Amino acid sequence: MGLPAMTAFHTWLHDLEERHLSELRFPEVSRALRALSSTYIERRRTIHHGSALAGAGKRAAFALFYGPLHYLIAAEVVRKLEAAPAGRNLIHLGCGTGAAGVAWAEYASLSPAIAIDRNPWSVAEAARTYRTFGVPVRTRQDEMTSAPWPAQPAAVLAALRSMS
Repeated sequence: MGLPAMTAFHTWLHDLEERHLSELRFPEVSRALRALSSTYIERRRTIHHGSALAGAGKRAAFALFYGPLHYLIAAEVVRKLEAAPAGRNLIHLGCGTGAAGVAWAEYASLSPAIAIDRNPWSVAEAARTYRTFGVPVRTRQDEMTSAPWPAQPAAVLAALRSMS
């Protein structure tokens, strides 16, 4: 990761902390992270009910912990695989915070992106993430199975399960 990406990454982390910790204390977010992780790992079958992102604590935990983790994992995967697709556009299905899509878009110069998630909070968070990294994006609250596809070739990312 070069200097511009690290600058954007640090700006993004600072923004996440400032927004999500402005009304919550660290112990509240920590407790929510444990509950969210339990849902993510032990009770995966309940994720589709939408309760995983219910409440400011769980959303903060998801954004502050899983968002950066998704970014770092995706950045390393695309770097190791040299994942530069033929298409110039990115479709990010189940975008969550947008972190994994931004990592791939940065590496492969994919632009613009289309970020799709059924959860309205995720769509707004992804728009913020893409904007922070300077990646043009169109966000869409929709089901992945019925969202319209662009006519031109595109890279498709559906790497990390959506929590909505």
